[in-house]
Amino acid sequence: MAVLSPATLAGMPPLLHRHDFRIVMAEVDMAQIHFIAMYRWMDRGFSEWLAEEGHPFTRLLEEGPGIPIVESRCRFLARVRLDDELTLRTWVSGIGRTSFRSRHTFHRGSELAVEGEFVHVCVDRETRETQPVPGWLREAAFPDDFVSEAD
Repeated sequence: MAVLSPATLAGMPPLLHRHDFRIVMAEVDMAQIHFIAMYRWMDRGFSEWLAEEGHPFTRLLEEGPGIPIVESRCRFLARVRLDDELTLRTWVSGIGRTSFRSRHTFHRGSELAVEGEFVHVCVDRETRETQPVPGWLREAAFPDDFVSEAD
């Protein structure tokens, strides 16, 4: 059973960002797949998630915290090819004291093609000392066992 986040308990649903896109020539190699493109899309998804949440990166650069990525992973469950139409879903979960995870799925129709995540650590931008995950981020997070399904 999923534990409800503070946002859900307060009547506000956690934030799930969705972005539809087509794989273009610059995102594939001769074998018609290029793994780096998925990392770029995950970064874009998280940037858009932050902006939707009211904390775009420009605001974080001014106010903090720093949120460097300390771990990343990407798992390909199906081949992604030129002209594939994918739906990227991005959300935050896995909230710890000073860290959180941005999680990402890429669906081609109902098929889960790629999944990945970044582990971020919250730090003071000047001292680089770890600091607690901000309340606004905790409130927008899903329970750790949330799984994004295709529409």
